[in-house]
Amino acid sequence: MDTMMTLKKWQDEYFDFMKKVEEPMVRYAGKVAEPVARYMPERPQFLAPVPKMTEFVDNGLKFRRRFVDEQATFVHKMMKAMEPVMTKVDYIAPKHAGAKPQHEEMRVPQRKAAHAA
Repeated sequence: MDTMMTLKKWQDEYFDFMKKVEEPMVRYAGKVAEPVARYMPERPQFLAPVPKMTEFVDNGLKFRRRFVDEQATFVHKMMKAMEPVMTKVDYIAPKHAGAKPQHEEMRVPQRKAAHAA
């Protein structure tokens, strides 16, 4: 199994796990909502100008989507800008028999002791 398949498998397992955790939570919340609502007071008039909870949640989810989309656009632009470097990072040159290691000329030569210790 290659690395991307392994990552995809882990991601799928994560979402499967989260569904298993979330389902009982939603089921329990549904069971207790009606009894709890009986003891909740009505929304006071002075809160009329304040957005409702569904509006807060919807706004937060829209912001999250926009945030992730903006970051994805930025990442794609960075990848495009870094294309010359990414090409070097992503390309693996085939090995040739007797080939000299890359960048050997850039290595600092080993120092030899000036005198025996």
